[in-house]
Amino acid sequence: MSNRSDRINEGRRACLASLAAGACLSATPRVLLAVEQIAPKPTALVIGAGIAGLSAAWELRKAGFDVTVFEKEDFTGGRMREGWMGPLYQFTHAVGVLEANREMFDLADELGIRDELEGEPFADTIENGHGTYPYTLDFHPERVARIPGMSAETRRRLPSLQADLDRIREAVDPCLLHTGAAWDDESLGAYYERVLGREAGREVIRYWVQPVCSAAGWPVYETSKMALLPWFSRQEARFVYPRGGIGVLTRKLGSLLPVHNNTTVRYVTPPGSDGRHTVHYLTPTFERRSVTPDIVVCAVEGKYLDKIVQDLTPKQRALAENTFFSKEAIVCYMLDEADAPAELIGGSYIPTHPDPVKAKTSYWFVTPGGTESGGHPPHARYALSRQETPAWQRSGRPIEEYCLPMMSRFYPRLTRERIRDIVNYTCDDLIYMPVGYIRRIADVLQEQERERRGLYFAGEYVSGGHTGAACASGRTVGRMIAAHWS
Repeated sequence: MSNRSDRINEGRRACLASLAAGACLSATPRVLLAVEQIAPKPTALVIGAGIAGLSAAWELRKAGFDVTVFEKEDFTGGRMREGWMGPLYQFTHAVGVLEANREMFDLADELGIRDELEGEPFADTIENGHGTYPYTLDFHPERVARIPGMSAETRRRLPSLQADLDRIREAVDPCLLHTGAAWDDESLGAYYERVLGREAGREVIRYWVQPVCSAAGWPVYETSKMALLPWFSRQEARFVYPRGGIGVLTRKLGSLLPVHNNTTVRYVTPPGSDGRHTVHYLTPTFERRSVTPDIVVCAVEGKYLDKIVQDLTPKQRALAENTFFSKEAIVCYMLDEADAPAELIGGSYIPTHPDPVKAKTSYWFVTPGGTESGGHPPHARYALSRQETPAWQRSGRPIEEYCLPMMSRFYPRLTRERIRDIVNYTCDDLIYMPVGYIRRIADVLQEQERERRGLYFAGEYVSGGHTGAACASGRTVGRMIAAHWS
């Protein structure tokens, strides 16, 4: 009886096992099919955690890419951030933003920080030997006409500029200068002399255009007119200091994206048969490693482009070999409170000022420090004019020694004995944009837009010499890649 019962139970177990196996077999194809239909995320590696790289990474992540950002520095934000410079905590490069930076303000909206990116307008005056007048990045002919020393004939000719300003405002995005490549055919100096006549053109250049160009380090008679005319055309857009500081946008993006700091890209090799590039890099502990993502976005400074990427096309190489940066020479002399003024004092001057010391000076100021000076300690800041910078470089003297006699002329209480510390703020500044450079940008972007590829470029060197252009470049490239992969 027990044997029969055991056999029945064994049969039941076998039957149940068979049914279970059948159920599993019938279910397995459906389960596997469901898994197979969930495609892995495409991978993207962004090189550079400045505003261009962070903006591109943000767009790619929104589009479903598995994104990683490599940054060689120990900080995130590139030129759009604050940081400690000795005893000063301040902007490290970019100071403010123009309200015409549509992509940047739209991104701030997405991140919920628009009110922090908005801010107070930049207000400054400049002296030309006849008097002082407001100094901004827009260009209103009627405002320019009120510059002290402007001749009656020049004032009469100024309205003839308005038609070009209107056309450029309608057609060209100042944050994506390739949209104005068709007009990249003459320098700013040649343009104003052609439209206004030689004498009137030179007067406008001397009192308005050259001070703006000098602030960027751009020679008036070499710089493409499209480097500045799109900004001049935005006659209602103000230049503002963000309430949250210049780094408010990059800080937010850096907190939301996977940024690997102290990770240095050594080089990017040509694509394999699958179209993917291999990125060779050093970890923070200097281990040599490599990775082969689906997409690489090169958002480094343009001067490093041909040092990193091994397989540049002829048009890309032509752009890389003609990407140069101007030099900004600034020094800060730290003072004791007893040697500081009671209130902020300073001045700005045109590069052709009749006073030889003022002609060598872009601007200077001395701050008493404290809450009215943003919490900074008392100090004197001196910015050498761009025309004088090569003379300093040839001199071989430290910047603080070269500039001290001129700064002491403006503030006689500044002597060697009263200087408590020195902050050297000298650095590479903006990309140099001679006639033809914007057409080179357009050539590279046309190649990039044509079809899906494994390597893309983003940054000010393919958009324009300011943070708004770098942001627009990153966002545009991110959306382009998403479209290529859709």
